[in-house]
Amino acid sequence: MRDVLLLVHFLGLVLGAGSGFALFFIGHLAQRWPAEARRETMVRLFALRYASYVGLLLLVLSGGALLRPYSTQLAQMPWLWVKALAVTVIVICAVLGVWRMRQVPQQPAALLRLPILGKVSLAASVLAILAAVMAFS
Repeated sequence: MRDVLLLVHFLGLVLGAGSGFALFFIGHLAQRWPAEARRETMVRLFALRYASYVGLLLLVLSGGALLRPYSTQLAQMPWLWVKALAVTVIVICAVLGVWRMRQVPQQPAALLRLPILGKVSLAASVLAILAAVMAFS
């Protein structure tokens, strides 16, 4: 069962972090585009965010199940707490990102606030991966 959970966890990592990283870099490159093209492209790419949300959900669910054998050792695993904090930041960024994107049709300026969420989420993703490696190596 552990192998299946690890497979699901890594699939979630590929979906979540992969699409999140792609959106971050596309957003970074889009800053050089004309405003209308940038807005239209980012709104169309919003569907890709759903892949990152599915990946995040898979990561959280499988990660919780993978932690069961470590439940008595959690207090002695500071890197695991760092990972949990980073995942919490990613979830908050995802929720705020959905909220901002839903505001875009009424308030196009809401789109301008998304890059900071992407940067924070990217940093938290790298930290979560680093913390996972440190916690379980």
